[in-house]
Amino acid sequence: MKLSKPNVLILVDWFTPGFRAGGPIRSVSNLVESMQSNFNFFIITSNKDLGAVSPYDVEPNVWLTVEQFKVYYSDEAPRIAFIKATIQDKNINAVYFNSLFSKDYTIVPLKGLKRLENCPRLILAPRGMLSSKALGIKRIKKSIFLLLAKWTGLYDGITWHATSTDESIDIKNKFKKSAVVEAPNLGVLPKKVINVGTKISKVIHIISISRISRIKNIHLILESLEKIPHDRRINYTHVGPIEDVEYWQECLLLKNRLSKNVSFRYAGEKSHVEISQILMESHLLMLLSDSENFGHVVLEAFAHGVPCIVSNGTPWKNLSQRKIGFNLPIEDIHEISAKMTYLCDMAAVDFEQWSVAARKFAEEQIGNEMNLKNYLRLFSGD
Repeated sequence: MKLSKPNVLILVDWFTPGFRAGGPIRSVSNLVESMQSNFNFFIITSNKDLGAVSPYDVEPNVWLTVEQFKVYYSDEAPRIAFIKATIQDKNINAVYFNSLFSKDYTIVPLKGLKRLENCPRLILAPRGMLSSKALGIKRIKKSIFLLLAKWTGLYDGITWHATSTDESIDIKNKFKKSAVVEAPNLGVLPKKVINVGTKISKVIHIISISRISRIKNIHLILESLEKIPHDRRINYTHVGPIEDVEYWQECLLLKNRLSKNVSFRYAGEKSHVEISQILMESHLLMLLSDSENFGHVVLEAFAHGVPCIVSNGTPWKNLSQRKIGFNLPIEDIHEISAKMTYLCDMAAVDFEQWSVAARKFAEEQIGNEMNLKNYLRLFSGD
């Protein structure tokens, strides 16, 4: 029996309780949580986290109810016969792919579903993978794949989900006749915000949250900390998995050069709940990536009342005008250090204005009615 709300099938390599894949997991998790009153979501995903050997503590290969949506944790790559059966049994109206290059959860299923006589609406979110900087990584391999995809018509007839104007342009540059719906990533507001009364002048708790890889530019944070005046006290914590061991060793050498006024802690990998708690104890988030399609952690920081310093490679702009942070060129270490010092010097009374403004900005972004309308158009085609 077909339900009153449209039914959406999501294919994604990793989903909660996983967290190692970072942003893509948050994108889908926030999407289904925010839109479950408008759609019935069915999610097929792996029963292991990114790079994990052991599976989650959940029953695999059955449909489980998580909150108000259904999740199927598969212990192998989903077979096209199973996906087709799910589409029929669940009366699926749209299928949503959460990766451009995933073999098991995008490429193979997409090929198979396009052969269906009554194919549901097919939607693909490239998640920033078509940006020039992302395509520059393993450039030759990706260029060959995209040429083959165009030649075979792999992505013909689908709807593309862009989360920003820049991503819409990236998609059109590669697939000129593509149908694109622009709808920013959704967020979820935490119930609590930071205690601004803990902010003391010339003392600051800084956090960065990302996988440890060269594109994330953690070394630039450490180099900026080197230049902060020695009469300030800095507590800096990094959270995230070590993806590039050689790069991490380079970062540790920079850490050893820091003055005694800067304490550094590597907190390792943390779940989303644990990250929320660490944000509650922070005054500033740093994200100096070369490129970010969205940067969920930035919106999460704002939602907790935490100002941010981000690179110009993120979509977060005009932060200083709103008094919620700064977006800066990564080439200017002195300016990055100066802005860190500026926020460090704030006492609670001034910092409170920035914290309140950050939370208000997050509320505006998450409660944006136009964003919700765009998602309705994305999934229903209306």
